[in-house]
Amino acid sequence: MPEINLWAKDGYLSTPDGNSIYFWGFAKSAAGPAQLPGPNIIARQGETITVNLHNMLAEPVSIAFPGQQVTVEGQPVQPQYKNNRLLSFVNYAEPGGTVAYTFTPSHPGTYLYESGTNPYQQVPMGLYGGMVVRPADYNPDVPEYKTAYGAGTDTGFDREYLLITGEIDPDLHQAVENGKPYRVSKYVPRYWTLNGRCAPDTMLMDHVDYLPHQPYGAMIMGLPGEKILLRYIGAGIDNHPLHPHGAHTRVVAVDGRLLRNGNADLSYKRFTVLVGVGQTYDQIYQWDGLGYTPGNPIPTVLPNLRNMGVGDAGWTMWSGSPYLGVKGDIPVGVVSYNEMGEYYFMLHSHEELQITNWGEFPGGMMTMVAIYPSLAPDIGVIG
Repeated sequence: MPEINLWAKDGYLSTPDGNSIYFWGFAKSAAGPAQLPGPNIIARQGETITVNLHNMLAEPVSIAFPGQQVTVEGQPVQPQYKNNRLLSFVNYAEPGGTVAYTFTPSHPGTYLYESGTNPYQQVPMGLYGGMVVRPADYNPDVPEYKTAYGAGTDTGFDREYLLITGEIDPDLHQAVENGKPYRVSKYVPRYWTLNGRCAPDTMLMDHVDYLPHQPYGAMIMGLPGEKILLRYIGAGIDNHPLHPHGAHTRVVAVDGRLLRNGNADLSYKRFTVLVGVGQTYDQIYQWDGLGYTPGNPIPTVLPNLRNMGVGDAGWTMWSGSPYLGVKGDIPVGVVSYNEMGEYYFMLHSHEELQITNWGEFPGGMMTMVAIYPSLAPDIGVIG
């Protein structure tokens, strides 16, 4: 039976404008750094898993697993009371203590895990993460079994990415660090995150040395025609309207449930998906370009320059050429951030304030979808 250990700890996360913010998160080991979001959990449908929570914080902490039937010491988790007052929605670990949660996922899909104790405070502080449940027949080496929801469900994919939304109100974090009271009604986020990072850090690779507490990037990379599975998770307190440029997504599942009724396919295409608090969406993104083939990169529809621009006028991630994989001349005064003639399409929140860092654009909940002429097969693997 797989067993996973998570430690609830504190640390300091970084923002692109130079701020350092106290936060709480889950770590992979007692000596390892707290993470925002917590370590990805990969489970398999029908396989029992145990998650041990070790609490190194100074107050009770728990983990809720929405969509799962969880037990502790053989009994279903249940609300916990102290002096007739609700202390936690599920069984918790005291400071210095440990609690073991056991469950057997019955459905494949994408799920959130988060603190069930004082969630109005502990979740915005960073005690959340993502879980992917593979279908029982999942086999990444056999195309018909490399799916999100099982063979025959039309959810096959070539690459996959997990994007977890969140927000940061620095006043909350400072109050918790200094042991001062905080009124949740005064919650005002100044930073908005994808996988714990604000743009442009979202576009950096995973596990960069200078972001030890924010190991997961949010850059989406693929090839023309590939099926890219985007797994959205809404953590935090706010809803976020996310959409990628370049192509609509096909929503195949919501909250870990396949959009299908018998043989009837209920999946649908969307320009924007409103990622609600606690919700998850599984979507297929596919960029074809008009007539593109690897041997003939034309005719390729020239992407709208606005879709690939980032920052102030003159900043762009376009190569200057309409030919995918080829670099061309860019206008005088324009700076290009482009490696090999790939195309970039923005993926961002449609609430404009959420693509800033404390009001300064660009930032916040924004990243890019990069379409390359060639790409290593180990890119776009959730581990």
